[in-house]
Amino acid sequence: MPHTLASARLFAHRHDELPAFHAAYLVITVLCAALLSLGAFAALIVAHMALDYVKYRDYHRFSFRKTVEGMVRESLFDVALLMIGLTFTVYFHHAMAVASISGLLRSELTMVRALGTVIPKFLILNDSLKVWIHVRNYLEHPHPRIGKSWTLTERLSILTVITGIAALVLAAPLMGADVSTVLGILGEEMTTLFH
Repeated sequence: MPHTLASARLFAHRHDELPAFHAAYLVITVLCAALLSLGAFAALIVAHMALDYVKYRDYHRFSFRKTVEGMVRESLFDVALLMIGLTFTVYFHHAMAVASISGLLRSELTMVRALGTVIPKFLILNDSLKVWIHVRNYLEHPHPRIGKSWTLTERLSILTVITGIAALVLAAPLMGADVSTVLGILGEEMTTLFH
């Protein structure tokens, strides 16, 4: 048992130096992004935001306003990625596609949908893993932009969230589908764990 603990401790200290670790990390992250639904990633974002509440309110003793600002700044990019994924899920879902399109075009739509959902999920998972792996360091350092103006990236993220919400609200009329179809797609994506 002491040998196993010593090996695990050595791995923990040297894992960043091992190319095999980075390759395995990348493969596992991509597989998780492909297999898990967007609901699982929404849960990761909510967990991250809960950690941010503890970080800013309890650990740093910030006011409620600054706590909310910290939570938004820390998770804004991930929420924007989630909105991109949800938009791709709805607009490229087979139930929304025109029934008369050919099989080849349907397979191309499936590939576009996969790219539009897997890439955001991969980035959300990668960001979440960095936070949870280095949670002590994460808790000790507040976001450097709290109380300052929004950066261009943050503004683009806000615009992406607003555009994503508008695209989801307008999906049924734009695609000629029932609202219940759109809500069903979103409900399935957000409540199931695996595809």
